[in-house]
Amino acid sequence: MTRRLTNQDAFDVAMLHLLNQGHSCVNASGQARYRGPRGKSAIGALIPDEFYVTSMEGKKVQHWLAARGSEYDALRERLGGVTPSLLDELQDLHDRSGACMPSLYRHLVVAGAQRIAQSFKLSMRLVHRCATYQHIWGPQIVTHAIPAAAPVVDVVPAPVVDVASAPVVAPAPDLAAAPTPAPEPMQLTERPQEDLDLIARGIAKAIAAARGLDQPGS
Repeated sequence: MTRRLTNQDAFDVAMLHLLNQGHSCVNASGQARYRGPRGKSAIGALIPDEFYVTSMEGKKVQHWLAARGSEYDALRERLGGVTPSLLDELQDLHDRSGACMPSLYRHLVVAGAQRIAQSFKLSMRLVHRCATYQHIWGPQIVTHAIPAAAPVVDVVPAPVVDVASAPVVAPAPDLAAAPTPAPEPMQLTERPQEDLDLIARGIAKAIAAARGLDQPGS
């Protein structure tokens, strides 16, 4: 016998499925489907495999729940305890989330689930727990890049010098130790007055030459 779902059951199953899947279930033209190559919708997650028929596609939930005949009897029994407007809200959230990155899609699902939970007095405990797990990093294989090998350089050994056969180089003379000869004092003549006059004339002539003048009588 099929277990009848409650509002909380339907809410938890549909929201956890969308968070795990990370995208909507649509066909090639972008129309929402209950089931397709890329998974299931919010309502599609509530339909067991043995109850699903392709004739459900393109129809509202209330249409095939209210349809006559035995084709949907088992499904009506399973969803009979769920408020019809809640089923509409769950499918509408799936359809309006659209195509986007999984991280953004999950953010939209959690925000929509919060609104639905407040409207129908439902618990968000499992939804918050699942959303938290989506941000936990699992085991990862860390690969380190292998550094490129350095080019091979041929090292030429230095020639070995035979110290015994090497020429002996005489040390440089110590210039600091050599005495510097003192300048010889100027030798004056026997007539010092004439020498002083000669020196004075030479100085005057040098000053005149530096100024560009020509001393008369020079």
